[in-house]
Amino acid sequence: MNFRAMILSASVLLALLPAQAQNDGRRKTYSSDTLVCRFCDMRYEDLSVRNFKRVDVTGAFLHGANFSWSVLKNSSLTSSNLVQVRMEWSDLDGADLSKATLENATMFRSSFRGANFHMANLSGANLNRSEMAGVSMVAALMRRANLTAARFSNANLRQADLSYANLENSRVRETDLQGSTLDNVNFEGCDLKNSDLSGASIRGASFVATLVQQVNFRNADLSNAKFQNAVLEASNFSGANLSGADLTGATLRNTILTGANLCKAKLPDGGIGACPTAPVPDPAEAPAAAPDASPGLAPTPGTPASPSGLPSSMPSGQGEPRFPSTSIKGV
Repeated sequence: MNFRAMILSASVLLALLPAQAQNDGRRKTYSSDTLVCRFCDMRYEDLSVRNFKRVDVTGAFLHGANFSWSVLKNSSLTSSNLVQVRMEWSDLDGADLSKATLENATMFRSSFRGANFHMANLSGANLNRSEMAGVSMVAALMRRANLTAARFSNANLRQADLSYANLENSRVRETDLQGSTLDNVNFEGCDLKNSDLSGASIRGASFVATLVQQVNFRNADLSNAKFQNAVLEASNFSGANLSGADLTGATLRNTILTGANLCKAKLPDGGIGACPTAPVPDPAEAPAAAPDASPGLAPTPGTPASPSGLPSSMPSGQGEPRFPSTSIKGV
Protein backbone atom coordinates (compact mmCIF):
# COMPACT_ATOMS: atom_id res chain seq x y z
CA MET A 1 0.00 0.00 0.00
CA ASN A 2 1.46 3.34 -0.98
CA PHE A 3 1.68 6.33 1.30
CA ARG A 4 -1.27 8.13 -0.34
CA ALA A 5 -3.60 5.19 0.26
CA MET A 6 -2.58 5.02 3.91
CA ILE A 7 -3.37 8.71 4.39
CA LEU A 8 -6.81 8.22 2.78
CA SER A 9 -7.64 5.24 5.01
CA ALA A 10 -6.63 7.15 8.13
CA SER A 11 -8.85 10.08 7.11
CA VAL A 12 -11.89 7.78 6.73
CA LEU A 13 -11.30 6.25 10.17
CA LEU A 14 -11.00 9.68 11.79
CA ALA A 15 -14.27 10.76 10.14
CA LEU A 16 -16.11 7.73 11.51
CA LEU A 17 -14.95 8.15 15.11
CA PRO A 18 -17.37 11.03 16.04
CA ALA A 19 -20.31 9.10 14.59
CA GLN A 20 -19.34 6.00 16.58
CA ALA A 21 -18.98 8.05 19.74
CA GLN A 22 -22.37 9.64 19.14
CA ASN A 23 -23.92 6.21 18.62
CA ASP A 24 -22.40 4.92 21.87
CA GLY A 25 -23.76 7.95 23.69
CA ARG A 26 -27.22 7.32 22.27
CA ARG A 27 -27.16 3.77 23.53
CA LYS A 28 -26.25 4.92 27.02
CA THR A 29 -29.39 7.09 27.13
CA TYR A 30 -31.56 3.99 27.41
CA SER A 31 -29.27 1.69 29.32
CA SER A 32 -30.83 2.82 32.63
CA ASP A 33 -34.36 4.02 33.50
CA THR A 34 -34.38 6.90 31.00
CA LEU A 35 -35.13 6.57 27.30
CA VAL A 36 -34.74 9.81 25.37
CA CYS A 37 -34.15 9.44 21.66
CA ARG A 38 -36.22 11.82 19.55
CA PHE A 39 -36.39 11.20 15.79
CA CYS A 40 -33.70 8.52 15.98
CA ASP A 41 -33.46 5.02 14.52
CA MET A 42 -34.10 2.26 17.08
CA ARG A 43 -35.61 -0.43 14.93
CA TYR A 44 -35.73 -3.93 16.45
CA GLU A 45 -34.19 -2.71 19.74
CA ASP A 46 -34.85 -4.95 22.75
CA LEU A 47 -36.31 -2.69 25.45
CA SER A 48 -38.29 -5.39 27.24
CA VAL A 49 -38.64 -5.85 31.00
CA ARG A 50 -37.62 -2.28 31.83
CA ASN A 51 -39.02 0.14 34.38
CA PHE A 52 -38.58 3.46 32.60
CA LYS A 53 -39.03 6.65 34.61
CA ARG A 54 -38.90 8.89 31.56
CA VAL A 55 -39.51 8.04 27.91
CA ASP A 56 -39.42 10.45 24.97
CA VAL A 57 -39.13 8.82 21.56
CA THR A 58 -41.12 11.41 19.62
CA GLY A 59 -40.87 10.74 15.90
CA ALA A 60 -38.49 7.81 16.40
CA PHE A 61 -38.24 4.84 14.04
CA LEU A 62 -39.07 1.87 16.30
CA HIS A 63 -40.18 -0.68 13.73
CA GLY A 64 -40.26 -4.13 15.38
CA ALA A 65 -38.91 -2.87 18.73
CA ASN A 66 -39.66 -4.92 21.84
CA PHE A 67 -41.27 -3.15 24.84
CA SER A 68 -42.94 -6.25 26.30
CA TRP A 69 -43.30 -6.38 30.08
CA SER A 70 -41.98 -2.80 30.39
CA VAL A 71 -43.30 0.22 32.28
CA LEU A 72 -43.67 3.33 30.07
CA LYS A 73 -46.13 5.44 32.06
CA ASN A 74 -46.74 8.96 30.73
CA SER A 75 -44.27 8.32 27.93
CA SER A 76 -44.13 10.36 24.71
CA LEU A 77 -44.34 8.27 21.55
CA THR A 78 -45.98 10.93 19.40
CA SER A 79 -45.66 10.39 15.64
CA SER A 80 -43.38 7.38 16.19
CA ASN A 81 -43.14 4.48 13.76
CA LEU A 82 -44.18 1.50 15.89
CA VAL A 83 -45.13 -0.91 13.12
CA GLN A 84 -45.05 -4.53 14.38
CA VAL A 85 -43.82 -3.32 17.78
CA ARG A 86 -44.21 -5.63 20.80
CA MET A 87 -45.96 -4.12 23.83
CA GLU A 88 -47.69 -7.10 25.40
CA TRP A 89 -48.10 -7.09 29.19
CA SER A 90 -46.81 -3.48 29.29
CA ASP A 91 -47.92 -0.44 31.29
CA LEU A 92 -48.50 2.65 29.11
CA ASP A 93 -50.97 4.48 31.34
CA GLY A 94 -51.11 8.15 30.36
CA ALA A 95 -48.85 7.63 27.35
CA ASP A 96 -49.08 9.95 24.33
CA LEU A 97 -49.30 7.87 21.17
CA SER A 98 -51.05 10.48 19.06
CA LYS A 99 -50.38 10.18 15.32
CA ALA A 100 -48.21 7.11 15.97
CA THR A 101 -48.20 4.24 13.48
CA LEU A 102 -48.94 0.96 15.29
CA GLU A 103 -49.99 -1.28 12.41
CA ASN A 104 -49.97 -4.98 13.32
CA ALA A 105 -48.55 -4.16 16.77
CA THR A 106 -48.73 -6.80 19.53
CA MET A 107 -50.33 -5.04 22.51
CA PHE A 108 -52.43 -7.69 24.26
CA ARG A 109 -52.98 -7.68 28.04
CA SER A 110 -51.47 -4.21 28.37
CA SER A 111 -52.73 -1.15 30.23
CA PHE A 112 -53.47 2.09 28.37
CA ARG A 113 -55.55 3.96 30.96
CA GLY A 114 -55.91 7.59 29.93
CA ALA A 115 -53.61 7.12 26.93
CA ASN A 116 -53.89 9.41 23.91
CA PHE A 117 -54.26 7.67 20.52
CA HIS A 118 -55.58 10.71 18.67
CA MET A 119 -55.29 10.06 14.92
CA ALA A 120 -53.07 7.01 15.54
CA ASN A 121 -53.03 4.07 13.12
CA LEU A 122 -53.72 0.78 14.92
CA SER A 123 -54.91 -1.22 11.91
CA GLY A 124 -54.43 -4.93 12.54
CA ALA A 125 -53.14 -4.34 16.08
CA ASN A 126 -53.76 -6.98 18.75
CA LEU A 127 -55.26 -5.35 21.88
CA ASN A 128 -56.87 -8.51 23.22
CA ARG A 129 -57.78 -8.16 26.92
CA SER A 130 -56.12 -4.76 27.23
CA GLU A 131 -57.31 -2.09 29.66
CA MET A 132 -58.49 1.00 27.75
CA ALA A 133 -60.35 3.05 30.38
CA GLY A 134 -60.47 6.76 29.60
CA VAL A 135 -58.49 6.48 26.36
CA SER A 136 -58.84 9.11 23.63
CA MET A 137 -58.98 7.57 20.17
CA VAL A 138 -60.54 10.45 18.24
CA ALA A 139 -60.21 9.86 14.48
CA ALA A 140 -57.99 6.82 15.11
CA LEU A 141 -57.69 4.16 12.41
CA MET A 142 -58.33 0.69 13.86
CA ARG A 143 -59.43 -1.37 10.88
CA ARG A 144 -59.38 -5.14 11.56
CA ALA A 145 -57.97 -4.58 15.05
CA ASN A 146 -58.32 -7.41 17.57
CA LEU A 147 -60.16 -5.93 20.58
CA THR A 148 -61.65 -9.15 21.95
CA ALA A 149 -62.33 -8.95 25.68
CA ALA A 150 -60.79 -5.43 25.79
CA ARG A 151 -62.15 -3.13 28.49
CA PHE A 152 -63.26 0.38 27.44
CA SER A 153 -65.01 2.77 29.82
CA ASN A 154 -65.50 6.54 29.54
CA ALA A 155 -63.48 6.39 26.34
CA ASN A 156 -63.67 8.81 23.40
CA LEU A 157 -63.71 7.10 20.00
CA ARG A 158 -65.48 9.83 17.99
CA GLN A 159 -64.92 9.62 14.23
CA ALA A 160 -62.73 6.52 14.68
CA ASP A 161 -62.64 3.84 11.97
CA LEU A 162 -63.01 0.32 13.38
CA SER A 163 -64.24 -1.38 10.21
CA TYR A 164 -64.02 -5.19 10.44
CA ALA A 165 -62.62 -4.97 14.01
CA ASN A 166 -63.36 -7.77 16.48
CA LEU A 167 -64.98 -6.56 19.73
CA GLU A 168 -66.36 -9.94 20.75
CA ASN A 169 -66.93 -10.23 24.52
CA SER A 170 -65.40 -6.79 25.10
CA ARG A 171 -66.72 -4.14 27.48
CA VAL A 172 -67.43 -0.76 25.89
CA ARG A 173 -69.37 1.06 28.60
CA GLU A 174 -70.20 4.77 28.65
CA THR A 175 -68.07 5.25 25.54
CA ASP A 176 -68.52 7.96 22.90
CA LEU A 177 -68.59 6.47 19.39
CA GLN A 178 -70.54 9.26 17.70
CA GLY A 179 -69.95 9.46 13.96
CA SER A 180 -67.54 6.52 14.00
CA THR A 181 -67.24 3.89 11.26
CA LEU A 182 -68.12 0.44 12.62
CA ASP A 183 -68.99 -1.39 9.42
CA ASN A 184 -68.88 -5.21 9.71
CA VAL A 185 -67.64 -5.06 13.32
CA ASN A 186 -68.20 -8.16 15.47
CA PHE A 187 -70.07 -6.97 18.61
CA GLU A 188 -71.21 -10.44 19.68
CA GLY A 189 -71.24 -10.64 23.48
CA CYS A 190 -70.07 -7.02 23.74
CA ASP A 191 -71.28 -4.92 26.68
CA LEU A 192 -72.23 -1.52 25.19
CA LYS A 193 -74.23 -0.21 28.13
CA ASN A 194 -74.76 3.58 28.12
CA SER A 195 -72.60 4.04 25.01
CA ASP A 196 -73.41 6.59 22.29
CA LEU A 197 -73.29 5.33 18.70
CA SER A 198 -75.51 8.04 17.25
CA GLY A 199 -74.80 8.95 13.65
CA ALA A 200 -72.35 6.06 13.31
CA SER A 201 -72.00 3.82 10.26
CA ILE A 202 -72.61 0.27 11.56
CA ARG A 203 -73.53 -1.48 8.33
CA GLY A 204 -73.39 -5.26 8.38
CA ALA A 205 -72.26 -5.38 12.03
CA SER A 206 -73.11 -8.44 14.13
CA PHE A 207 -74.96 -8.18 17.48
CA VAL A 208 -76.06 -11.84 17.47
CA ALA A 209 -77.18 -13.06 20.93
CA THR A 210 -75.99 -9.80 22.52
CA LEU A 211 -77.56 -7.72 25.29
CA VAL A 212 -77.84 -4.20 23.85
CA GLN A 213 -78.81 -2.11 26.87
CA GLN A 214 -79.30 1.66 27.05
CA VAL A 215 -77.43 2.30 23.81
CA ASN A 216 -78.04 5.36 21.62
CA PHE A 217 -78.31 4.41 17.92
CA ARG A 218 -80.11 7.62 16.92
CA ASN A 219 -79.72 8.30 13.17
CA ALA A 220 -77.16 5.49 12.86
CA ASP A 221 -76.83 3.42 9.69
CA LEU A 222 -77.50 -0.20 10.75
CA SER A 223 -78.43 -1.50 7.31
CA ASN A 224 -77.98 -5.28 7.02
CA ALA A 225 -76.91 -5.51 10.68
CA LYS A 226 -77.51 -8.83 12.46
CA PHE A 227 -79.53 -8.88 15.70
CA GLN A 228 -80.64 -12.53 15.75
CA ASN A 229 -81.65 -13.59 19.29
CA ALA A 230 -80.35 -10.30 20.70
CA VAL A 231 -81.99 -8.46 23.59
CA LEU A 232 -82.54 -4.77 22.79
CA GLU A 233 -83.44 -3.06 26.04
CA ALA A 234 -84.09 0.65 26.65
CA SER A 235 -82.17 1.58 23.50
CA ASN A 236 -82.88 4.41 21.08
CA PHE A 237 -83.16 3.59 17.34
CA SER A 238 -85.07 6.74 16.38
CA GLY A 239 -84.29 7.79 12.83
CA ALA A 240 -81.92 4.83 12.40
CA ASN A 241 -81.59 2.96 9.11
CA LEU A 242 -82.40 -0.71 9.83
CA SER A 243 -83.15 -1.64 6.23
CA GLY A 244 -82.30 -5.26 5.57
CA ALA A 245 -81.41 -5.86 9.22
CA ASP A 246 -82.07 -9.32 10.71
CA LEU A 247 -84.04 -9.15 13.99
CA THR A 248 -85.11 -12.80 13.96
CA GLY A 249 -85.78 -13.99 17.50
CA ALA A 250 -84.78 -10.64 19.01
CA THR A 251 -86.45 -9.34 22.17
CA LEU A 252 -87.26 -5.63 22.26
CA ARG A 253 -88.01 -3.99 25.61
CA ASN A 254 -88.79 -0.28 25.92
CA THR A 255 -86.99 0.30 22.65
CA ILE A 256 -87.60 3.48 20.64
CA LEU A 257 -88.09 2.96 16.89
CA THR A 258 -89.70 6.29 16.02
CA GLY A 259 -88.92 7.14 12.40
CA ALA A 260 -86.67 4.10 11.95
CA ASN A 261 -86.37 2.63 8.46
CA LEU A 262 -87.29 -1.06 8.65
CA CYS A 263 -87.54 -1.62 4.90
CA LYS A 264 -87.11 -5.35 4.14
CA ALA A 265 -85.89 -6.01 7.69
CA LYS A 266 -86.63 -9.43 9.18
CA LEU A 267 -88.77 -8.68 12.22
CA PRO A 268 -88.98 -10.65 15.48
CA ASP A 269 -92.55 -11.77 14.70
CA GLY A 270 -91.43 -13.29 11.38
CA GLY A 271 -92.72 -10.44 9.27
CA ILE A 272 -90.87 -8.26 6.82
CA GLY A 273 -90.62 -4.54 7.38
CA ALA A 274 -92.55 -2.35 4.96
CA CYS A 275 -90.70 0.06 2.73
CA PRO A 276 -91.61 3.74 2.52
CA THR A 277 -93.68 4.63 -0.52
CA ALA A 278 -93.79 7.82 -2.53
CA PRO A 279 -96.52 10.20 -1.33
CA VAL A 280 -99.75 10.05 -3.39
CA PRO A 281 -100.91 13.49 -4.60
CA ASP A 282 -104.15 14.64 -2.96
CA PRO A 283 -106.77 15.47 -5.62
CA ALA A 284 -108.32 17.99 -3.24
CA GLU A 285 -105.13 20.05 -3.34
CA ALA A 286 -105.73 21.81 -6.68
CA PRO A 287 -103.55 24.68 -7.90
CA ALA A 288 -104.62 28.12 -6.76
CA ALA A 289 -107.24 29.65 -9.01
CA ALA A 290 -106.47 32.72 -11.11
CA PRO A 291 -107.89 36.05 -9.91
CA ASP A 292 -110.57 36.06 -12.63
CA ALA A 293 -111.58 32.46 -12.04
CA SER A 294 -114.58 31.36 -10.02
CA PRO A 295 -113.88 31.53 -6.30
CA GLY A 296 -113.30 28.27 -4.50
CA LEU A 297 -114.37 27.20 -1.06
CA ALA A 298 -113.34 29.58 1.65
CA PRO A 299 -111.56 28.24 4.73
CA THR A 300 -113.57 27.69 7.86
CA PRO A 301 -113.95 30.97 9.74
CA GLY A 302 -111.43 31.27 12.58
CA THR A 303 -109.07 28.67 11.10
CA PRO A 304 -106.54 30.30 8.75
CA ALA A 305 -105.17 28.08 6.02
CA SER A 306 -101.45 27.30 5.93
CA PRO A 307 -99.36 27.08 2.74
CA SER A 308 -99.52 23.27 2.92
CA GLY A 309 -103.32 23.33 2.84
CA LEU A 310 -103.62 22.02 6.42
CA PRO A 311 -105.10 24.20 9.18
CA SER A 312 -102.29 26.05 10.93
CA SER A 313 -103.71 24.99 14.29
CA MET A 314 -102.99 21.29 13.63
CA PRO A 315 -100.39 20.05 16.10
CA SER A 316 -97.05 19.06 14.56
CA GLY A 317 -96.47 15.36 14.01
CA GLN A 318 -100.03 14.56 12.84
CA GLY A 319 -99.12 14.41 9.16
CA GLU A 320 -97.89 11.35 7.33
CA PRO A 321 -95.12 9.50 9.25
CA ARG A 322 -91.66 9.25 7.77
CA PHE A 323 -91.92 5.46 7.61
CA PRO A 324 -94.99 3.20 7.81
CA SER A 325 -95.68 1.91 11.29
CA THR A 326 -94.67 -1.70 11.85
CA SER A 327 -95.94 -3.96 14.57
CA ILE A 328 -93.08 -5.49 16.56
CA LYS A 329 -93.37 -7.65 19.60
CA GLY A 330 -92.03 -6.17 22.78
CA VAL A 331 -92.14 -2.56 21.60
